[in-house]
Amino acid sequence: MNIDENNFLFSMDLKDENDEIWATISVAPSKDPGNRDILLIDVNNINISFRSITELMNFLQKKKVPYKDRKDTLDFIANSLIILEKNQL
Repeated sequence: MNIDENNFLFSMDLKDENDEIWATISVAPSKDPGNRDILLIDVNNINISFRSITELMNFLQKKKVPYKDRKDTLDFIANSLIILEKNQL
């Protein structure tokens, strides 16, 4: 997990049961002021933008991502959004 309060681009790797990275979640300021982009980039070069955290959680559940990993992802996104909000980006 990479949360750098000076960078304002946050990323977290998602790993499978063999500890291999299969995707990265990214939270970044949007081009529209006050908005955030939540992206998933998988190793097969598929990029998905999510309109909401719920949409991302549903996607991860459909992919059979374990509960703990989904919870860690939710915590990561929440912390990222708190930092962005604190800095009003």
